[in-house]
Amino acid sequence: MWFDPGGGMGTSPVEPSPTPESASVPQNQRTLALPASPPSVRLARDWVTGVLVDIGRPELAESARLAVSELVTNAILHADPPMTVHVRGTVDHPRIEVTDQSLVPPQQRHSAAEIDIDDEFSWSTVGRGLDLVASYAVRWGADIDARGSGKVVWFEPAAEPGEAPVAGALFDLDEVMATRGEVDVDPDDRMMLQLLNMPVELFSHLRRHFNELGRELRLLAISDPDRYPIAVEFAEAYLQVEHERRHVIGLEPLDAAMEAGAESVDLEYSAPPSAPHSMARLSRLLDEIYRSFADDSLLAVRPGPDLLALQRWYLGEFSRQARGEAPRPWRGPTRMSARQEVS
Repeated sequence: MWFDPGGGMGTSPVEPSPTPESASVPQNQRTLALPASPPSVRLARDWVTGVLVDIGRPELAESARLAVSELVTNAILHADPPMTVHVRGTVDHPRIEVTDQSLVPPQQRHSAAEIDIDDEFSWSTVGRGLDLVASYAVRWGADIDARGSGKVVWFEPAAEPGEAPVAGALFDLDEVMATRGEVDVDPDDRMMLQLLNMPVELFSHLRRHFNELGRELRLLAISDPDRYPIAVEFAEAYLQVEHERRHVIGLEPLDAAMEAGAESVDLEYSAPPSAPHSMARLSRLLDEIYRSFADDSLLAVRPGPDLLALQRWYLGEFSRQARGEAPRPWRGPTRMSARQEVS
């Protein structure tokens, strides 16, 4: 699915910032929007604790509190708003994510003695640095957005601190793609694809959903590959599709239509001949993933009905047109309803 890997940072639906007294939330409310101010550290601590208790993982709460305090404080000091905190993954492997708009990987910050902090803000972990996160995490890392929209720093909280800090993992999609090399395709072998009446705004939502899903399943594959083989397979399919996307001719009109706020656009792509097979594989995997994780309260993988219809139309056009069938225009909505945006 040629969804630009950018645009997936900090775009999930958000809920109002809770007060400390209302920090315990239902399992399906897993995203917290935060202002870039010191009280956000305490809000994030209490909210994450409430989520972990609600999903039946209270033994992880103390580690999560300490580590998320560090990451939120670091974001306040060194990044630009907006900023969000997510609880994702699965109940067996919950993962805390802090999203901000900075492209700088997480780094050790100044010591507490160098920062003027009022005690009322409860910045309890200032000065301890990322070693604290690494000590209270089973694993942790950061994803830098390939289009420059920000980063996600994540960790899986441990029940007990480790004997030594674990090393963080920085995911750079450009570096991964560079290892795959170029696609040498004879111009006569390339596939010509027409996407008629592409709904620009709706597709941008689908693109963000796909990229967030790609990150979630890649991290789940790292956490427990034996238990989640479907996540491992999807992670590989995601990278293959992205590799092909970078060798498509004709993506610029879609970018221009998004920039201009157009309602719809007709597109013509020249794609590698492997594209129909990759898209059919991706379609099968997505349907299987939606079934496999349908009941998981933290991994919100199934899109709303409009996005699901668009996904099936988009992926289906590759197979249809590869068989020699005429392009079929999109006949559904061009924008996502407010109800679906917050569902």
